[in-house]
Amino acid sequence: MKNIPATIVIIAAVALLAGCGPQPAPANQPPAKPPVAGKAPALAADSAGAAEAEQHFAAGRDLYERYEYRAAVAEYDRAIAADPANYKVYTAKGIALCFEGDYKGGMALIRKTLDMRPGYVPALYDMAMAYKLQDDLDNSLHWFQQTLRGDPKNTWSYYGIATIHADRGETREALEYLRKAVDLDKGVKEVARRQEHFARMRALPEFQAIVR
Repeated sequence: MKNIPATIVIIAAVALLAGCGPQPAPANQPPAKPPVAGKAPALAADSAGAAEAEQHFAAGRDLYERYEYRAAVAEYDRAIAADPANYKVYTAKGIALCFEGDYKGGMALIRKTLDMRPGYVPALYDMAMAYKLQDDLDNSLHWFQQTLRGDPKNTWSYYGIATIHADRGETREALEYLRKAVDLDKGVKEVARRQEHFARMRALPEFQAIVR
């Protein structure tokens, strides 16, 4: 997901897989048995699958950040096929599906990531965004707060909360959370200046002081 939504937004790197050299067996134990034929190639195949999945994940993320959601989903599907154990990919595909309007399928995938890795911050943020896209602001607010519990410096969760309060006409709370977002990332100022969430408060001196 994207760090506007930034989230949402979140950078993934290609996994580097390194092995350790064999350790000598203790004197009172027999030496390790030689590897069974075929086992090493299987491990190599697993490593190759994990690396391939990371490549497709990175490609999908780049497409997602360009708002090319369908193409991103296709890359995420390739990542899942290469390494079904890669928990990051399910939430990434899920939020892309949500932006395509498939909330049921998308949120099921976000939950799958949270089942595999409870507390995974990008998935918490994606869940907040999924509810926000459906105008379910109470649940969205809950998940943004969950995201901040996992990552107290998550800029775009503060911004997301600010937009919810702004949409509800809660000016004081909106400005409070907007200020927190700007304190973490000055790039938020430009986003806030042009998004309609803050249209009703753009003339306020307090808003101008935050975004100038």
